[in-house]
Amino acid sequence: MNSEEALSWLRQVKGQLYRNKPHTSGKKAWVAVVRTPQEGARKGKLIIALGDSMEEATAAAEGQWQRLWGNLGSTH
Repeated sequence: MNSEEALSWLRQVKGQLYRNKPHTSGKKAWVAVVRTPQEGARKGKLIIALGDSMEEATAAAEGQWQRLWGNLGSTH
């Protein structure tokens, strides 16, 4: 996933992306936060994914999203 794809997917699912303040070590930490859609009376699941880059955090969130959404679809 490149940066354009990451931002596009986050917009589609109304997700948010956060980054830590610059650290003296030079390391960056990124957090992607999304919620799966509501399913009937059930609220959507909150997904919080971490990564060393925005692309890595977003890809991790998308992977969790796909697993959760796939599990919901297989039971219906």
